[in-house]
Amino acid sequence: MSLAIAVRWRRPTVIPGAVVANVLRGALGITFRKLVCPADWLAHPCVPCPMYSSCAYGLLFNPTPPDDAAQLRLQQDLPRPFVIEPPGLHPDTPVSPEQMTFALTLFGKSIGHLPYFITTLERLGREGMGRDRVPFDVESITARHPAGNEVLFTSGATVVRMPLRRLRTADILETTGCHASPSVLMPRVAPLPAANPWLTVKLRFLTPTLLRTGSGIDSQGCRHSATEVRGRPPFGVVARRLRDRLSALCAFFGEPWRHPDFAALGTAADTVRLVDSHTVWLTRQRRSTRTGATHEISGFVGEAVYEFPDAATRDQFVPLLKLAEYIHVGKYAPWGHGKVLVEGDAG
Repeated sequence: MSLAIAVRWRRPTVIPGAVVANVLRGALGITFRKLVCPADWLAHPCVPCPMYSSCAYGLLFNPTPPDDAAQLRLQQDLPRPFVIEPPGLHPDTPVSPEQMTFALTLFGKSIGHLPYFITTLERLGREGMGRDRVPFDVESITARHPAGNEVLFTSGATVVRMPLRRLRTADILETTGCHASPSVLMPRVAPLPAANPWLTVKLRFLTPTLLRTGSGIDSQGCRHSATEVRGRPPFGVVARRLRDRLSALCAFFGEPWRHPDFAALGTAADTVRLVDSHTVWLTRQRRSTRTGATHEISGFVGEAVYEFPDAATRDQFVPLLKLAEYIHVGKYAPWGHGKVLVEGDAG
């Protein structure tokens, strides 16, 4: 489910673009937790809490794999099943002193927690946001869908209605010539029409994207730390991070992605050639309201052009790239980082 949420400040406010994202991210998380968490537990970690297994905040903002999980049992930082796209992540994004519009996308089981997000927004609007605690009113909530948008709420309404259509994998992929298998979330691919015989694709990285690669343990038992990709992103790295993110989201919040060979998918991605790249590195930091610690959230923006060796390889990755427009890629994806736009080239 992909939503566009418009709010209007009750008094004009100017929050710098790079700060808006951090303020919105922190305010939503803190207000959400206050809504569901017992007051005497707010200062404690989630996992030891006896209510953790049924707590909406823990499941959405601090998910951990169950003990019997078939994958990622040792991974304590699972992907959050949502993406918040605030304004201001890219320096060219205009920021209005009168209103703010941001996107919220919920995946799989998290869709059932939409009322929690709406209640959080209402409470946050009353309490105010930012250093000056500027209050706001929710003007509208719109469900975005390729077949047409639906207005779920407008200012003055007393209820938020659920959309008549849910955004499905098949809906996202219709324009690519792909169709989804009902048995898996990652679709099978139908050949693209002969009128569009492109073998190159441009990926536009619209918000700071942080990709890491190379971590693991070698044959000698030595652990290697990941390195950051700061420019000219190889397709193999992009595809592997998308593969891993989609697989985890499916495993814990949706229908398992039963790809026959994950390693082969990575090997195929390495055959895709980077033919052009224009990216810049944006240095960003955020300060945690809860702990006071400062975290670097930098990444690159720009575009990269990739050439597939053949149509079969292209058809293998088009669905993954198209889904990336919704799930994002790389570190901090739930907070709007790693937003990409896919553009085919018929020339």
